Amino acid sequence: MTDALVELAAAGGTAVVSAAATDIWQATKGKVARLFGRGDDRDEQRVSVQLDRIPMELDQAAEPQQERVRAALRDRWTVKLTELLEENPELEDDLRALVEEVRAAVPAAQQTFVQNNNAYDNATQNITQTGDIVVGNKSRAQ
Repeated sequence: MTDALVELAAAGGTAVVSAAATDIWQATKGKVARLFGRGDDRDEQRVSVQLDRIPMELDQAAEPQQERVRAALRDRWTVKLTELLEENPELEDDLRALVEEVRAAVPAAQQTFVQNNNAYDNATQNITQTGDIVVGNKSRAQ
């Protein structure tokens, strides 16, 4: 799978979770379910039930855990979308259109997330992402 498709799947995971707390959730949920269902009503219904859990999980999370829950949901849907694209690369344009639609409708503040990567001792990390990257502790930098 190409880096572009991996990035698209990650953007899709972010879009799905970002849309969950907005007015566009029902439309987004339907489009994502249809994408996964690919014409099979049972698969579409199964994914729709999974998607219904997203707003519930976000609502049930206490304030300190909300970002952790949001990140776990993004990761879960990124994996699902990666697998979908691996099996059905022809769905790339449909997912890209969905991501752009959500990005246009959801405020940018709801689309961002924090990623902390810690390496200890002689560890090495290989991280792929887009956007602004802040390295180090802001309070130490001067």
